[in-house]
Amino acid sequence: MSCRVVREDWRRVLKLTPVEVAVEKLLKAIDLKPRIEDVEVVNSLGRVLAEDVAANQDIPPYDCACFEGYAIRSRDTRGATRSNPVKLKVLGKVLPDTKELPVVREGHAVLLVTGAPMPPGADAIVRVEEVKLEGDHIIVFREVRELENVALKGEDVKAGELILRAGHVIRPVDVGLLMGLGYSKIKVYAKAKFAIFSVGKELYLKGLERRDPPPNNYAYVIKGLIEELGGSADVLGILPDDVGVVKESLLKAIDEYDVVITMGSCSIGINDAVPDAISELGVPAMVHGLTLSPGKPAGFTVFRGKPIIMLPGHIVSAVAAFYVLCLPLLAHMTGRPIDKVLPYVYAKLAVDEEALRAHRFLRVMVEEVDGELVAKPMHGGANVISTLLRSNYFTILPPNTTVKKGEKLKFTALSPSSMMPQ
Repeated sequence: MSCRVVREDWRRVLKLTPVEVAVEKLLKAIDLKPRIEDVEVVNSLGRVLAEDVAANQDIPPYDCACFEGYAIRSRDTRGATRSNPVKLKVLGKVLPDTKELPVVREGHAVLLVTGAPMPPGADAIVRVEEVKLEGDHIIVFREVRELENVALKGEDVKAGELILRAGHVIRPVDVGLLMGLGYSKIKVYAKAKFAIFSVGKELYLKGLERRDPPPNNYAYVIKGLIEELGGSADVLGILPDDVGVVKESLLKAIDEYDVVITMGSCSIGINDAVPDAISELGVPAMVHGLTLSPGKPAGFTVFRGKPIIMLPGHIVSAVAAFYVLCLPLLAHMTGRPIDKVLPYVYAKLAVDEEALRAHRFLRVMVEEVDGELVAKPMHGGANVISTLLRSNYFTILPPNTTVKKGEKLKFTALSPSSMMPQ
């Protein structure tokens, strides 16, 4: 018969820390500052700008044709109709790179391709499909307004104009604009690097079976959230409930990554190895237990200036603690307030919500009803992932707070892709 040795300290208890206090402790303790790097504009999609960007030239750089057509003097078409058209002589053709531009005088026209500069004397463009070509003349059948089909210099963007602010997330249209202005590189915040370990005997044993997909699917939820919010993340596998193994894995990861996340094995049970592994690093958990429901067993420490975040194994608890602890880290590492990382809306609660003694991670589906935004709570246990699937926003309700139906609250998007139109 085998005899199991019980640790003398296994009866530890969670010392619950208020959510706001925990976040303040975390941000004060870390020694991580935003890093800035240069990236090619063509590879900048989704990156966070680290500096304001101003236009270095006018767009367009000169008065030019919006469409292919004939540059003319608008006054030459006064009185033109189908029954009384105007005939104009075509002097030649102008391309965007044409250096010497012909002067358009009375009774003359010049063919311009789209984007070609306006020649002197012309003040309007008549489209090619609106005229009839007869030899070296065009026939115009209507009056053309001054500046019709003409894009004026600086009409789109003026030189010196602030076009993108620091903290802005680069979109496809931004890439096109920056390239059009001649920028080849821009300064962005470097992506914070996260390492993710799943910890637990059952997962570890399943992992040994080399299943495809691997059994630590919840780790990929956290990885996806990190990457959606501007960080990078590597899932480094599944660890057993072995204090020594967890400790060595943390030591190795902390040298390579900015933040290390563990998922599971962080509560107060006899087999919960992560708190003990952290203690053996010589830096006991700064916070072990949050006034958060779900998510109570979560916590963190800071080792060599870098945070080690303990997330619970149940997915809703893990996600709740992620938003409380990791979202502020991602905002800090990209020089942004949280509201700029994830947008928010104000919506009316669809039902009464009774008070809890802890902060409540309230998942909701925000929808427009009769012209107003209404938030319908999605209740479920700490491991009911479908409550997250059916939600697009969340809020953290303070302890001992009852909220009545119809009250308007601030809700944060669960991800940039799930947000309501602003």
